[in-house]
Amino acid sequence: MKELPLLPPASLSRTAVDRSHVHRGGGIDAIWETGRARAVLAHRGTLLVSRGGLHLLDRKDVPEDSVMLYLGADGEGTHFVGGALTDEGRAAVDRRLAAETDRDPEDLLTDPVGGLHATRPVWLGLRELGTRLSDRDVALATSLVAVGNWHATHTHSPRSGAPTHPAQAGWVRVDPEAGTEHFPRTDPAVIMAVVHTDADGTERILLGSNALWPDDRFSLLAGFVDPGETLESAVIREVEEEAGLRVRRPRYVGSQPWPFPASLMLGFTAEADSLEVHTNDEELTHLRWFTREELVEELREGTVSVPDAVSIAGQIIAAWAGGLDPQTTGWSARG
Repeated sequence: MKELPLLPPASLSRTAVDRSHVHRGGGIDAIWETGRARAVLAHRGTLLVSRGGLHLLDRKDVPEDSVMLYLGADGEGTHFVGGALTDEGRAAVDRRLAAETDRDPEDLLTDPVGGLHATRPVWLGLRELGTRLSDRDVALATSLVAVGNWHATHTHSPRSGAPTHPAQAGWVRVDPEAGTEHFPRTDPAVIMAVVHTDADGTERILLGSNALWPDDRFSLLAGFVDPGETLESAVIREVEEEAGLRVRRPRYVGSQPWPFPASLMLGFTAEADSLEVHTNDEELTHLRWFTREELVEELREGTVSVPDAVSIAGQIIAAWAGGLDPQTTGWSARG
């Protein structure tokens, strides 16, 4: 097969933030005391946005019961604190925003009705925002959602069962009884473009349809890496488990954080010597091989859909097919 180049940073992989780990040790209070800090807010995977980017707030605007996280600094020296809100904190923020609108309703006449570019702040999901935010804002948002998810699900120590508390500017949770430190987890998963090349050089890509998706929706095969397993071995194992197919020459093409809730997607290509497939996986309803021409044509006709560019699956499919443009191929917007 024709080798794919490394994917350029796209969607949730983009960044223009210095994570500046040296600032974590001083805690959140020290960040605020720089006088150059702003806050951004997240709640259950949604972000508060306005005017085309993350809505920036001051310290007083962050509810006290939020888990606060130092996200880093931009090139202008502004530090960013992320607030992962509780349900009560989200309600308090919404009440304050509604009260501000009641006091000053004048610009509502020209304000877009919701959406990223609304003058008034609105809550939108990270998947919807992934390709639309700036490099700086998407890096802040992705880190905040990912670590916020971890804080929400790891409130107690796995050693003593005691409630833990945040430390190191939100990047550690400490067990007060055992004195142990616990760090955010990331679950590595491989996602692969399996390609078969005919004797005449015609390439076909293998795509699968998940049981939870519409019948016309297809994507790459993927799966989590087992403990003690290499990435390359995970590619070979997952393809055999899901498609009954042996592949060779796994080659890395790029990665992307996917904090839904805590994955790191590691993209590969792999070569298949056979077109004979059968699904052994209850999650997959059917598998299909596509030539480049078949895939592009069916996307344009709307008879199939694939992930869009918010996910690395869509990025790899587009790279293999020759730079598909979601605006002209009928890509589904369902990430």
